[in-house]
Amino acid sequence: MKSFLALVCATMVAGPAFAHAADQGFVLLLPTTAYITGGTATVAATILLLVCLRPGQIEVILRPITLPLKRGRGQWCNWGQIAASLCLALLILIGLRGPTDPQANLMPLVLWTIWWMLLFMVQALIFDVWKWVNPWPGLHRLLAPDHKAPLTLAKKLSIWPAVVLMAAFQGFVLADAAPNDPGRLASFALGYWGFTLLGMTLFGRKSWLGQVECFSVLFALIGTIRSVRGAAFGVPGWQVFHGNKFDLSHAAFVIIILASGSFDGLYETFWWLDQLGVNPLEYPGRTAMIWPTTLGLYTSMLLLTCIFALAVYLGTVLVHETVSFKVAFIRFSITLLPIAIGYHFAHYFVTFLVQIQVAVATLADPFALGWNLFGLGGRPVRVGFLTVPETVKTIWLTQAGVVVLSHVLAVILCHRTAEALCTSRRDILLLQLGLSILMIFYTIFGLWLLSSPRGA
Repeated sequence: MKSFLALVCATMVAGPAFAHAADQGFVLLLPTTAYITGGTATVAATILLLVCLRPGQIEVILRPITLPLKRGRGQWCNWGQIAASLCLALLILIGLRGPTDPQANLMPLVLWTIWWMLLFMVQALIFDVWKWVNPWPGLHRLLAPDHKAPLTLAKKLSIWPAVVLMAAFQGFVLADAAPNDPGRLASFALGYWGFTLLGMTLFGRKSWLGQVECFSVLFALIGTIRSVRGAAFGVPGWQVFHGNKFDLSHAAFVIIILASGSFDGLYETFWWLDQLGVNPLEYPGRTAMIWPTTLGLYTSMLLLTCIFALAVYLGTVLVHETVSFKVAFIRFSITLLPIAIGYHFAHYFVTFLVQIQVAVATLADPFALGWNLFGLGGRPVRVGFLTVPETVKTIWLTQAGVVVLSHVLAVILCHRTAEALCTSRRDILLLQLGLSILMIFYTIFGLWLLSSPRGA
């Protein structure tokens, strides 16, 4: 255990760095070999440590503790959702009527900074915030409290409709010419809101939100990694093994999340631009890159699916016991969730530190009419911390540490999953052999992304 902790500490040591973030283009230039070696060694040490454990020990560690706490009334959630609906309506109005500059309009600032960056991490790590701020059912429940849907959504569809919508959303985020444009974003949100209200009216709120509405599905899935659920809490990821039923559509959804996050970190790197024959110093703009980005995004989803399937298949053919490839593929795919969450944090961390300041400052005058609401007018946006070596080093260590720890948690969940599918120690280890190799190489890939310079 001491050697394992030493490796973890070694991973968190690196030389001076210069920051990188998504979209707004800061770059980390780091001693690549040293930190990749440290991060990879940490994940490898975790795998070796698990090999030494007796079957069943991980199950004890992941067993939750339940406290005799009373649940709050659902009525408060309803009011929270209604308030979120009103806020969304206001944001759409600001997007359509407010400043056209994305850095001066609350629509893109709140959507991408508060919702997609901050709320995503709160949902995954702290508590079920989406239950309180989901804007889609709030207005519908207020307008039609006793609504009975005329149509039924087939349960055999599972969440495949949400898989398609999430893939389309990722295409909008990464490949659209102007996903930050306030008017364009407001129109997108308004259209999706209308689509969701119509779906809930025709098929019922529960069915539509649980099978089609991709963001409700997303937040429900990442919430399974959270330590707390109701009155029970435990090691992050314990929920995966308690009361959740997953199928191939859930596996596809998780892979889409991970592949999109990985490609989001890749498609603006010098390496990727070089593959396309683009000079990083003469970036042609998003419009010229729509089709290469779209093709790259969906190819990455397919490629990760194939690699992951191959890793799972390798394990199923090596074991003596009979393990269904389909069952193994589904269950092991859920163990990728911590990596997807870790990548999300690392990718957007620096952007969040800057953009949250811009969002707060913009609250003073959302329509650019010369207001000074809340006394926030003229509030400076400080980015000087990105030029201080010690601060930048701390930021990068946080990013790299989260990436490595997310892989460590994924390895632990993978081992617990293997124990659920096999009984002998030999088969438990062989079943996850291919996945262990994949985890190590994915750690190398994730840490390489943090150091890669960007040309956009």
